Amino acid sequence: MKRREETRLNICLKKPLINWDVDFHKFMKKETRKTHHTKAAFFYTIHPRLLGFLNNCFFFVLKAIGVVLLKVFFHIQVQNAGYIPRKGPLIVAANHFSYMDPVALQSMFPRRIAFMMTELYYEGRGKWLFQLLHCICVKEKGSNRAALKQGMEVLNKNDVLGIFPEGGVSREGRLQEGNPGIGFLAIKSGAPVIPAFISGTFKALPKGAKIPRISRITIIFGKPMTFENFNEHEKKKGIEEITKVIMEHIEKLSFCDKQVE
Repeated sequence: MKRREETRLNICLKKPLINWDVDFHKFMKKETRKTHHTKAAFFYTIHPRLLGFLNNCFFFVLKAIGVVLLKVFFHIQVQNAGYIPRKGPLIVAANHFSYMDPVALQSMFPRRIAFMMTELYYEGRGKWLFQLLHCICVKEKGSNRAALKQGMEVLNKNDVLGIFPEGGVSREGRLQEGNPGIGFLAIKSGAPVIPAFISGTFKALPKGAKIPRISRITIIFGKPMTFENFNEHEKKKGIEEITKVIMEHIEKLSFCDKQVE
């Protein structure tokens, strides 16, 4: 009996029921994996927020520089700024007489604007900058469904979409016909459209000029317009009518600028 008990005891000592070294290493590996997954999840959560914060800082620095330069050298003024809604989706439509127009408009606008711009200027050396500033590329030829979709996404986020309905910079400094894209976005989104007329930028930097000249710049805003109650059959006709109405309001604001002068 004693020999049997001794042999059993030896077997237990030689072959333990639990291998503590192996189980501990397995446990540590699992815990390490868990911590790695947790860190990765945290990084991917904080990463977009950090990029967004840095992007906003970059934007506000550029805007501050723009405001200072425009006020010192061009004595920029704004009329009817109280018409601008501070919340909700908004389309701002302005004339386009100079490359300075988006800079002047954004510098004096209380909210950040995502501008729609032609691929002729978007697809160049400054593409990285336009992407950082949330600009939307509009093709000169072919379908622009992707651009219209991006425009709708901006408005669905309750942000501001900036459009120059003429589709390009005027060489003569005169208002041209508007493209129907703005009418489509106004009907599709239901967002209010605020017209704006920018004067003085044509004298300061006309198309083709490289060095700006000193000129007083004025931005006049009109009252927000909403376009609703259009049936499916009336949409195509409604898009054209809305585009005309918006361009007429921009033109009326140009007369207000002449009266002030």
